[in-house]
Amino acid sequence: MNMLDFSKVPVIDNHSHPFDLEKVALDADSLAKVFFHGMGDIPKEGVKKAKLWGTTDELRYHLRHMGVIQTMVCQLSRLLGCPDELEAVAAERSRRTSKNFSAYVKLLYEDAGIVGSVVDAGLPRKDPLLDLIPGKVMRLFQMDPLIDKLIEGSASYKHLLREYQTSLDGAVRKEGFMGVKCHLAERVGFGVEATSDEEAEALFPKVKAKSSEAFKKLYTAIFSHTLLHCQELQVPIHLHTGCTGSFWNGPISDADPFLLVPLISEPRFLQTRIVFLHAAYPWLQHAAELAHSLPHVWVDMSWTTPWVSLRLVDC
Repeated sequence: MNMLDFSKVPVIDNHSHPFDLEKVALDADSLAKVFFHGMGDIPKEGVKKAKLWGTTDELRYHLRHMGVIQTMVCQLSRLLGCPDELEAVAAERSRRTSKNFSAYVKLLYEDAGIVGSVVDAGLPRKDPLLDLIPGKVMRLFQMDPLIDKLIEGSASYKHLLREYQTSLDGAVRKEGFMGVKCHLAERVGFGVEATSDEEAEALFPKVKAKSSEAFKKLYTAIFSHTLLHCQELQVPIHLHTGCTGSFWNGPISDADPFLLVPLISEPRFLQTRIVFLHAAYPWLQHAAELAHSLPHVWVDMSWTTPWVSLRLVDC
């Protein structure tokens, strides 16, 4: 049986972030740590994200031998025309990025056939960082930072919801945002039950007082409104699923998309397009089953490729 050839098929990168100019040039250990995307073993005071912590010599030694790092080395060495060794890849990458970062980025995009990118960032349309991304750029409206900001500045849930919906509506209709990004799994958990506006209003003083349980109820109420608003605006909502974005406080199992079925299968939400980011890794089968069974669910494969392939094509 012949394998399908996708080499000439244009690709849309469904989940990407702006380039970090502080990472233009990286040595071998730093490149491995960035691509590892996991927890460091030297905590930094005041830094909550464990992937930004430091690493001991022992961890740095093991990083370079991990399958995901070997996959990166394998693929980049072929593209850059250098030996398939971490030091060689890092050196050639830094040589090219320091000389012309835009040209290096263009090379990567052309090699992958990427013609457009959905960017998870609340950046304005003309931000210079967006100009570094080749092809068409489509922005996602970030739900979470706005909710946090509005909680601080609102006197009631009713006021918060009105301001939130006005901002979302303007972002899509006037600013051209093409969808919404949501972190329901990390902040609440997928095993949620619908919260009424009346309950959210009654709990608002506790939310202001930093009650985590009250916040979860309020967030769920806003999430339900967002599902319906996206339906009206005819844009998708992108949900972070799985644990590829590093761990958080709370059960990691809360990110299993099966837990979300009772809510998103309600008839009122069936016209809302829902995208499960990162294929819910490691619950890929669960995400696939939901995309098969629920007509309004799609699965995005971003970041899963290095993990599920693990040097699938050897150098």
